[in-house]
Amino acid sequence: EIKNRLVDFDNLYSRFKKTSLVYELSQKVGVVEVPSDLINILRLYKQMYVVSQKKFTPCVGALMEDIGYDAEYSLVAKKDMRAVPDFEKAVCIIDDTHIELHESVLLDIGAIGKGYCVDLISSYLRSLGYAEFLVDGSGDIFYESKEGVIQAGLEHPHDVTKVVGVVPMKRGAMCSSATNRRAWGEYSHYIDPTTKDSPHMISATWVLADTAALADGLSSLLFFVAPESLHAFSFEYCIMNHEHKIKKSPGFPATFF
Repeated sequence: EIKNRLVDFDNLYSRFKKTSLVYELSQKVGVVEVPSDLINILRLYKQMYVVSQKKFTPCVGALMEDIGYDAEYSLVAKKDMRAVPDFEKAVCIIDDTHIELHESVLLDIGAIGKGYCVDLISSYLRSLGYAEFLVDGSGDIFYESKEGVIQAGLEHPHDVTKVVGVVPMKRGAMCSSATNRRAWGEYSHYIDPTTKDSPHMISATWVLADTAALADGLSSLLFFVAPESLHAFSFEYCIMNHEHKIKKSPGFPATFF
């Protein structure tokens, strides 16, 4: 059942699939009915879009294709890159199941979507009565236990055989983001739509939060926004810059090596 739910989520929201919902939406303008999960994801994006001064947006799908992160993984940037639509103008959330598209936009919900999917699986396991479980979404994890504690490793962003520290976890989510795994040329899977460049000053981020969706989004948002400006969200963080220097919040309980 878990595998089926993962497949369904990917089939709906992968911009790499021509049969997906997000690709279908890119061909439409006007009011459309969508799953409530997409509405929840877009609402969280809206919050982060505002605090990032329009740098954190799900409307980068076409630009991601243009820089080479396309369905074929060409990893070759085009000379002419499409402009990124203004999220607030292009996509209007009407209610829990409807949005209005004012222009063609290819959504890429990857900065929140995987964490949201981890939360969905966690909720499913909880509904079955499991009191202790770990959902590992390849860098986005949610752990729940009344008594147990796990040690979550902080992967070295430039040497995946090593960790730079560990974090004890009893309940909650921890998500990480880094520029080492999906990077080519001058680009990574993070792109600033206002400059069409990828950020290079930060190598990795780790975020602890109550939900994986929030932790996932914030771990990406920290590549564009200083943590001091994110008072609207409840989380703990650790940031490693390109010089391997660490900055963390007081409540981030890591032991570093």
